[in-house]
Amino acid sequence: MKEPDAEILNAALELATEWGENFRKPIDERMKAKFPGLTDGEISDAESIAKTAESRIYELAEMEERGEISETDITRIAAEQFPWIDAGQIARLKNIGMYYARR
Repeated sequence: MKEPDAEILNAALELATEWGENFRKPIDERMKAKFPGLTDGEISDAESIAKTAESRIYELAEMEERGEISETDITRIAAEQFPWIDAGQIARLKNIGMYYARR
């Protein structure tokens, strides 16, 4: 499977982690609105990759809370493991992860 491009993956990640009325709702229709040429399979692949990245960043935040890594390590590791994620997305998910890790 060829990985979708960064624009598609970042859009999938943004939609999958959206707050408000679309919180945790399927992203298929919203992805088709942004990228009409995508197939259902391509959207599913992008969503799966995005959810893997989201989970990993939250895991890194939990590691930071336990003192295993530093806060700056979260950003560095996420960028190394998921080079397609833009910096703003990493910062947003890091902050969400750190918030929940401390609750």
